[in-house]
Order: sequence, then C-alpha cells, then structure tokens
Amino acid sequence: MKAGVPSSVGLAMLLVGGGLTASPALAKCRSDCKKQIVAEAKACKSGCGKDKVCKKACRDEKTSDVAACKAATNPTPPDCGETTTTTTTSTPAVTSSTTTTSTSTSITSTTTSTTSTTTSTSASTSTTEPPCSFVLQWGAPGSGNGEFINPTGIAIDGSGNIYVADSGNNRIQKFDASGTFLTTWGSSGSGDGQFSNPFGVATEGGGHVYVADSGNSRVQKFDASGTFLTTWGSAGSGTGQFGLSAGVATDGSESVYVSDVHNDNHLHDRVQKFDASGNFLLTWGSGGQFDSPVAVATDTSGHVYVADTGNFRIQKFDAIGTFLTMWGNLKSEAEGVATNSTGDVYVSEFHAGIEKLDGGGTFLTAWSGGFNFKPVGVATDASGNVYVVDYGNNRVQKFACP
Repeated sequence: MKAGVPSSVGLAMLLVGGGLTASPALAKCRSDCKKQIVAEAKACKSGCGKDKVCKKACRDEKTSDVAACKAATNPTPPDCGETTTTTTTSTPAVTSSTTTTSTSTSITSTTTSTTSTTTSTSASTSTTEPPCSFVLQWGAPGSGNGEFINPTGIAIDGSGNIYVADSGNNRIQKFDASGTFLTTWGSSGSGDGQFSNPFGVATEGGGHVYVADSGNSRVQKFDASGTFLTTWGSAGSGTGQFGLSAGVATDGSESVYVSDVHNDNHLHDRVQKFDASGNFLLTWGSGGQFDSPVAVATDTSGHVYVADTGNFRIQKFDAIGTFLTMWGNLKSEAEGVATNSTGDVYVSEFHAGIEKLDGGGTFLTAWSGGFNFKPVGVATDASGNVYVVDYGNNRVQKFACP
C-alpha cells in the first residue's frame, strides 16, 4: 500500500494486491464471459458507495478483462466460469538470506527481543503431492443471504461452521460446512456490532469470533451467533491502536494476533498481540520489517505466520515475535495464510492461486480455482479441507486435500 492512497478507498482495494487495478490477462475466454465480467463490475461499483476512485478502479478492471476476453484464442472450458478447477502447479523461487530484528513491547514495559538470523528456505522445484481437488462452492454478487460484495476473510470454528467477512456489505455471514446459510450480523457504521470494511475474521476454542474492523481501526469480539461482546482499538500508531486492522488470528492460549497496516511508508506496519479481552501484550515489526502485512495465522505449536504482502513473502515467528524463518519470491501478493493440524501452510496469492508448503516453507503443491480466481482469505477445517474466499467471483470455494 503506497503513501497517499485516499483513505476513502475500501481496504479490499488498498490491500488486495492493489485491488481491481491490476487484473492479469485471461488466458482463455469465450464471449459469454463478458457477461460475468459486467456483473462483477456492477457488484464492484455497488460496494464503492460514493467513492469515485474506487469506481474508476472497477471500470478499469472491466475494460481490461473485456479486452482480454476479446483477444483470447482457442477458448475452452473451464476457463469461462464452469465449476471445475484447474490443477496447474507453481514453483516459488529461492529466497536469499536476510537478517531481521523483532521488537516486543510488553503491556507494562518496553523490551527488545534478541535478533535472530533468517534461515531462508528454498522451495522445491517440482510438485511433491497432488493439488487439492474442488468439492463445492457458494455465493454470487449481491447483498442477499449467501451473496457477497468483495468478500475477504474466512474462519472456521470447532463445529465446522464457516464465517466470512463480507466486506462490501459490512457484515459477517455464517454457513455450515456445505455452504448452507445460517445467519448474518453487522451493518455499515462505527457502533457496537457495526463495521467499516471488515477484513479479517478468526475463531477460538471458546466459540468466540473476532473481526478485524479495518475501517474503524479496531477489533470486535462476538459469540458464535453474532452477539456483540467487546471491542478494542482506535486510529493511531500507539500500542493498542491501528492504522488498518487487517488480519486476525488466535492461538491455543486464546491470545489474539492482529496485523496492523499503516499508510506511512510502512514505518508502523506490525503485528500486535492481545489477550482475549483486548488487553495489549506485545508488538513487533515496525521500522520497515513489513510492507502491508494483511493476514496472520498460527499453528498448533504456537508459531505465527505473517503474510508480508508488499514484500511477496511469508515470515514465521514464535509467539513472542522472535523471527524464525521466511520464504519469498511468491508469484503474487500473499493475501491470506492458514495452517492445518499437521503444520502445513496454505498461502493465497491474489493473481496466482493457492500454494501449499510445509512449516519450513518447502513447496508441496499449488492449484487455481477457475475463471477470474482471486483468492484472499483461506482457512482449513479439522478434516483437512481448505476453504478459499474467491474475491474475484464473490464466492467461497471448498477443496479436499490429500
């Protein structure tokens, strides 16, 4: 995210790889794809409100995609929207060695953690396991139940229920594992239970739901039915304050990690850690260690993974912010990150698809999700299924992984 970008532009425009202004050319397409592009552009503009910059970005994307449709040759399914996924693989490049310093600030005093040397991880040059396979999908552009406008974050609770941050509609929607709509809550505003571009969402063992309410620079906590419980945060760069509260994750100790993005040349881009009540615990990453960290995840061992979006990499830390390793040179901006029960890591790359790696960053497999697939949020369930927020198509896709 560049300094000077108008604050009125929605977070999905600022953080999702520059949003709708950088669509990749469509490799294959047929004429009726234009109808889908027009529908998506209409949904995009409806989520912009009166924001002229946002609407212009939607128009630019529509023009680019329609031109690519017209120029495409040898159009074949499923590249024009059929519910069949591709199984192409990608190969991340080898990262270079770096040294990074992380700073921890306790709730009562300021301390500096030890500096650790980056152990760069080389990705494999070939796929070592098959891609995850498509199971089902749900969603369409709109504001009705089960419809989305610019969805971003996703989380799954212990019962397999799915929570989606429907950013353009300023609400959270809840579904069961088959995509059946259960309930929704939220509206546009700054009051309790209201949102301004909710971006990230997370759950924890007690059944609570945390939402990164980015436009209001805060985190809100709810029970599983959407009843408001508490909130914390305000605009600023002090402890417990946020520029744009983007990603949110929890760990086994019910600590809450929030990735915090600032429109100030990234001098205050960081991760902040809180207890379950919102009491500030520590922070790390300011001073240029991150460039628009829009997502964060934890694993069962207490490690913390940060999607360092502007730097095209994932960084891994322990629970107090000590740097452990990283891997970079991703094919596109890392917009989401999630782990499974065995410690594997899934990274959503906005213009490339999903990559699966082990906990050290070794490449395992990759896949895409069809026409206009622009993945943002990613989450896993107890059975190892992977759920992806397909921002480009205003839907959620579910994949089964070996």
